[in-house]
Amino acid sequence: MLEHVRANALGGTWAGSERIVVAVSELPGADGLVRAAKRMADAQRAPWTAAYIETARTRTLDAEAHQRTAATLNLAARLGGNVMTVPAENVVDGLKAVTSEARATQLIVGKSARSRWFELRHGSVVDRLVRETPGVAVHVLPMDPAAQPRGRAARTAGTRDQADGRGTVATGYIVATLLVGIVTLLSLALASYLNIGNVGMLYLVPVMAAASLYSLRTGLFAGLASALAYNFFFIPPTGTLTIGDPANLVSVFVLLGVASLTSQLASRVRNQADLAASSARTNAAQAGFLRMLTAESDRGKVQKLICGELGRFFDVRTVLLEPGEAGLVVQASSDPDIRVETMELAAARWVLDTGQPAGRGSATLAASDWLFHPLKAGERVLAVIGFARDDGTGPFRSDQLPQLVGQLDQAALALERLRLEAEMRDVDTVRVRDRLRGALLSSVSHDLRTPLTSVLAAAAQLRREVTPELIDTIETEANRLNRFVANLLDMARVEAGALRLNVEAIDLTDAVAAAVHDARRVLDGHPIDLQVPPSLPLVRVDPQLFHHCLLNLLDNAGRYGAPGRPIAIRGERRYGGLTLAILDEGPGLPPGREAEVFDTFKRLEGSDRSASGTGLGLAIVKGFAEAMGLDVAASNRDDLTGDLTGARFTLHFPERLVVREMPESEP
Repeated sequence: MLEHVRANALGGTWAGSERIVVAVSELPGADGLVRAAKRMADAQRAPWTAAYIETARTRTLDAEAHQRTAATLNLAARLGGNVMTVPAENVVDGLKAVTSEARATQLIVGKSARSRWFELRHGSVVDRLVRETPGVAVHVLPMDPAAQPRGRAARTAGTRDQADGRGTVATGYIVATLLVGIVTLLSLALASYLNIGNVGMLYLVPVMAAASLYSLRTGLFAGLASALAYNFFFIPPTGTLTIGDPANLVSVFVLLGVASLTSQLASRVRNQADLAASSARTNAAQAGFLRMLTAESDRGKVQKLICGELGRFFDVRTVLLEPGEAGLVVQASSDPDIRVETMELAAARWVLDTGQPAGRGSATLAASDWLFHPLKAGERVLAVIGFARDDGTGPFRSDQLPQLVGQLDQAALALERLRLEAEMRDVDTVRVRDRLRGALLSSVSHDLRTPLTSVLAAAAQLRREVTPELIDTIETEANRLNRFVANLLDMARVEAGALRLNVEAIDLTDAVAAAVHDARRVLDGHPIDLQVPPSLPLVRVDPQLFHHCLLNLLDNAGRYGAPGRPIAIRGERRYGGLTLAILDEGPGLPPGREAEVFDTFKRLEGSDRSASGTGLGLAIVKGFAEAMGLDVAASNRDDLTGDLTGARFTLHFPERLVVREMPESEP
């Protein structure tokens, strides 16, 4: 149903099945919400998701708050729930997006201890969720009051004394003060050219700069400082904070109001830009990591790539272990000096057996210096990857967990792809071995048995009399038997990739003449039209393999060419290389299936794949030719007139295999 809904861009929520979302935060007691969601999901047999909404405030949390959030999300993952971190402008918008995407029917949120004044200023998240999520049952669970911070601690708990990476809050106030002072000096210098209203507009510049670069509070501070400076230096009586003209009082309040509104808008735009940049970095990192994994096909390189990229991205040490005969074995690491001790091996073994994280920052074997995660494909754990920091702290913050989970899934898919590719290669090897075995049995039962029967019959006849015909029969059938055995051995060499090349420059005229001589028996009765000019350049090939190619092509032409019809051998120098073609006049090849004649054990009429052959000769030609860098092709002849047909087999020598003619030396 979800696939249908997404494919057709349908909105709304249907009660096809219950789906639960629980909102977690950095506050103490959030783990209780996760356990409640687990119990509710088990009772209703429903899938459930733990969602953490990342807002601008998230960046101000201290390490302890991040650690609590990470522990809560890890707990949700161990209990079988999905885990996600969603960037949003505020918590309500983020939860609305999560429930809409997951088609959730129930939402679990916690009610923390907030003062009446706080709710009047900021509103109630629970009330907004109830109003703005129709069709979703909102379950409000009380947080543990004893674990909630009180008074001023409630306002500052979990925050650090920083605006963000641009500097501390104190630095923001100092910069805002300097900006207001610069605008004041500039306005004093231009006072004779500007009226009092234009001066007030200039003070909006430091307000917008402070709110954009630092925070809303810094922008409000810049607005207040601008109003005071404007009053002190420019509103009569100058040099005091007294306002003589009531109309000027309106100007001050307007400046304060505009500064406040501008600060809020600039701060909101900045927060949205930061969230968008964070999402873009995450997506770019995911895409880049996946692209690098899919580009590699060597398992060792992929393992090193996984450790190196994850270690670089999260600034941690990494180690990857896989099961071997003697237990878990380290396959790759971000640092060659990493050593996995006994406790770490125990944690990694537990992860391999259970498929759940263990080690530093988890609920299992937390005394270990390393945090281990499984790399899983389905329910199968392919490997275990460990993370650690040099200072001994937890390897990840809560906002890094979704990125980590996504990249671990990609790493597991890459390892699973390599495993399946290796299994497919093994399956292909078994298939080839079975085909070779079947072809060997077929050859023994027919193609090898026939010449043996002829040799035995001729040997029995020799006991009574000796004639030249009997000697020719024995020699012919023995050569035929030897050719079948040689073809089987050559095909095994091709399939096993065991060919060893001995390349040297040869003359095509001599090579063709030698092949025609050795194939004279099968070519008996066929006139040979030899059109290989002696002026052709030399070519670089393996003489023995090339001789086998020519023998099989001539044997195919001699056996399947029409009796008494000529066989042509043509060599031509063309642009981009040199071609050597063997043409016969016979039944030709089935139209549209010319390329199939080179498939191993494929039998087609008009080639050595017919019912009387093993289907090896032309496959050997292709294997030997490709090993030497040649191209081989088969086609029907189009140069014959009348009812004549025939086949053409062409060997193409690319330019790199042609020995260029040496220029004649001048006398």
